[in-house]
Amino acid sequence: MDARKLVQREQRLTGILPAAELQRLSAAVESINGDIRADVEFARDLNGHLAASGKLSCNVHLQCQRCLQPVPEAVEAEFHWGVVWSEEQGRALPRDLDPVIQDGDELDLYQVLEDEILLNLPMVAYHEAECVPRDRFHSGGEPEGEEEQRENPFKVLEQLKGSSNKP
Repeated sequence: MDARKLVQREQRLTGILPAAELQRLSAAVESINGDIRADVEFARDLNGHLAASGKLSCNVHLQCQRCLQPVPEAVEAEFHWGVVWSEEQGRALPRDLDPVIQDGDELDLYQVLEDEILLNLPMVAYHEAECVPRDRFHSGGEPEGEEEQRENPFKVLEQLKGSSNKP
């Protein structure tokens, strides 16, 4: 779809994105649960830029980084885009508009919405409740039970220094 025509008509698109079309999202999460809902409104902003704004929401399962089991995550995002045809035009947009580059005559709306979902996934996922007992966490030090003293690597230097100070 051409963003220029959508803006000219002040078009509003509301619907459900097919999860099968969002391959990158499918690869980034354990599973997509239910519908991916999107609401996008196209119009010119106060400065005359071609703009789109809206919301999207979906529920996914991510891998818990503590227990490696699935953890549910609700993703909700609001966005404000400025539609441009080059990176140079994107740099000229005001800060409140994120640039979206339309290649040729068509804006790949699925791809842009998928980008928005991916940007709103948490960096690290984990269960809110303690899913792994704290006593199972180790900080990379000596395993418990090994009380054996390690040889100090600077002990030889200490002995040399001590022998050079003696008359």
